[in-house]
Amino acid sequence: MMDKWISNNTVAKVLALVVSILLWVMVHMDNNTIPTSTTSAAVGTSVINNVQVQPYGFDEDKYVLKSIEPATVNIEVRGQSDLISYFSTNSYKAKVNLSDIKGAGTVTLPIVAETPASVQYVSSTPGFVKVTIEEKTSNSFTPQIKVEGEPAAGYQKGDPVITDGTDKVKVTLPESRLSDVGSVTGVINIAGANNTVSKTVTLAVYDKSGTAMKDAVVSPASVKVQVPIGASSRTLPLNLSYIGQLPDNLVLAGTEVSADEVTVYGSESELASLGSSITASVNLSSIEQAGTVTLTAALDLPEGTDRISPSSVQVKITTEQFSERTVQNVPVRLTGIGTNLEAVITQPQTQQVAINIKGAPDAIQAVRPEDIKASVNLSGRAAGTYKLPVQLVLPETVSLSNPGEQMTVTVTVTESNGSTTPPDSQSNPNEGSGNTGEGEPGNGTEAGNSTGNNPSTSPETPGNESGSGTGNNTETPSEEGSGTGTDPSTDGGSNSSADPGDTGTNTSSQATTVDRALGKPVVSANTYH
Repeated sequence: MMDKWISNNTVAKVLALVVSILLWVMVHMDNNTIPTSTTSAAVGTSVINNVQVQPYGFDEDKYVLKSIEPATVNIEVRGQSDLISYFSTNSYKAKVNLSDIKGAGTVTLPIVAETPASVQYVSSTPGFVKVTIEEKTSNSFTPQIKVEGEPAAGYQKGDPVITDGTDKVKVTLPESRLSDVGSVTGVINIAGANNTVSKTVTLAVYDKSGTAMKDAVVSPASVKVQVPIGASSRTLPLNLSYIGQLPDNLVLAGTEVSADEVTVYGSESELASLGSSITASVNLSSIEQAGTVTLTAALDLPEGTDRISPSSVQVKITTEQFSERTVQNVPVRLTGIGTNLEAVITQPQTQQVAINIKGAPDAIQAVRPEDIKASVNLSGRAAGTYKLPVQLVLPETVSLSNPGEQMTVTVTVTESNGSTTPPDSQSNPNEGSGNTGEGEPGNGTEAGNSTGNNPSTSPETPGNESGSGTGNNTETPSEEGSGTGTDPSTDGGSNSSADPGDTGTNTSSQATTVDRALGKPVVSANTYH
């Protein structure tokens, strides 16, 4: 019965197939083995040299593997010699487990070896390695945008602007490499553009030599950028003006502006009609105590233009409690002495005065007597003795402690024997009016016609005189009219009094540096970036 079953052709084919499958499975059951030789090979030990040490179980989000020493080891194995030589070096593994590391530093860990089947691990040389782990850390950087390409012919590009509000990005690196960061930069291409370009730009980290730091992690990884493209633009300096008033006990000590110029876009005709600068208004009424605050000043778009960049600036305002000081020995200069006349100050005999000033402590301490310009204008004075007001020009950072107080000196004018004009003689028609430097600006329109007799030692020619300001005439000779002005022969600045007999308007540029809204001097603005 069995013979008939085996002699069946179909059964024989099935048995042959089963045997073939069994043989294939035996051969391929283990890729790392080969069929057993019918003859026994010699068993012994062998050394696998320069096996690369491979770390595992490492928290790459928190730490970075700085070094493994040594980087390779030698593994001794035991087995049949022909079987050992059959496998390549890559079949032998030298691993080190880093899963138990909880912080940065250097630790010594054992080698964990892996060998092919039928090959026995004996030892490794060395058996331990030193592993140095460094913690990752982060720092904030300001992203920079690099513009590549040029717009279409006849168009101009503006400065790139990050429009999604990102002003800082976080860069994560090993602590020892974070100091190597030179920039975080994104690139936007505007080649051939004839309109504003808006794109999402990927950021990359570069070291100080300009090489990309590919292992750096940036968050956020990209920003939205806009590059204005316009037919024409014009860049103008930025000036500050102040509205509102500081409390009476505070003075303006300094200002810093985030930009010192702005760019206006529009047609060439509209740009040509713009003035020489753009003004940003800063409201000081919100400041209540001494210190430094940052205010936002919006920039109004000039009429007829398309765009202004930036549209606002940040202004750091520093205020201080004002202090007072008396500056002694300020020399008084005589100006406007007529032809063939000589003049001398007879009271005070020192020909010097003391000036009471107020301002920020550092500002008033820096003022020297020569920094204050004190003068008396003798224009139109004949020979005689006069009690005349002193005109003062102060540094921009200080003001008079009592702007209503008038300072006078006594001057004697005599005829000289010579016919030449004294060196101090001034013949500028723009004398006798200006602002006071304190309180409301001296732009009044008081006027008086002097027609009476002058009771001074020598007669004075009557005349029609006018002046603007708040000064009172304290001259001994009787004259009508009062005013406050600026000596046009000085450098300009704040004036506290004027010769009531002077006529004209001061054109000195420094005479307008007093902030009329504040009644306090304006400190020139510095720029920070």
